[in-house]
Amino acid sequence: MCGRFSAAFDYSSLAEQYQAQRAPNLPKSSWNIAPGATIAIIAQDRNGIRHLNPARWGLIPSWSVSDHLDYPTHNARVETALTKRTYADAARCQRAIIPASGYYEWTKDHRPFYFQSPDKSPLAIAGLYSWWREDEHSPWLLTATILTTQAEGEAALVHERMPLLITEANADEWLDPDLDGSDVFPRAMDLGRKSSAGLVQHQVAPLKGDGPQLTDDISLRL
Repeated sequence: MCGRFSAAFDYSSLAEQYQAQRAPNLPKSSWNIAPGATIAIIAQDRNGIRHLNPARWGLIPSWSVSDHLDYPTHNARVETALTKRTYADAARCQRAIIPASGYYEWTKDHRPFYFQSPDKSPLAIAGLYSWWREDEHSPWLLTATILTTQAEGEAALVHERMPLLITEANADEWLDPDLDGSDVFPRAMDLGRKSSAGLVQHQVAPLKGDGPQLTDDISLRL
């Protein structure tokens, strides 16, 4: 699973990288993002235009009568997203990239580890999004979930699951709403697992508050 991540980067560069239109109200940098928080996501509309928008972390399917579900939706297993009712519609044609500086996972004995790319470049985490509103008179709410996959490499020593990463090779097809998820998921799973296995990790102190110090390697403090 992925219950915390960090996002601290230049949105202008990110929008340029993905050729996306940047919304004006994107969230501030944070090194301790929790479910329910506002996050940034990249998605592509039916006209081929990409958008970098704020979204609530925790997907609410469009058919839900409430924005508070009885179960968590900040993570979805990529292996079952196409068939689970909560995620099936989004998995077919509402796929997103969730940019992150890195993410945290905990061992069974509750030790937190921080994962990031070797060069500290932003990660492109696979996600799904959904638009929801309470009734026809209510404003639309954009929500999203992070897709997880079986952990590979040294990451599996920390936790059995990890976020699925999107690579430069499959970013275009992943974001394309005209491509059905059943055609896109297999390649994304294959490329993503290989890419995820290349991340570096280190143990960090228990997460309290916010700030870049949360990602510090505690072994360097000794």
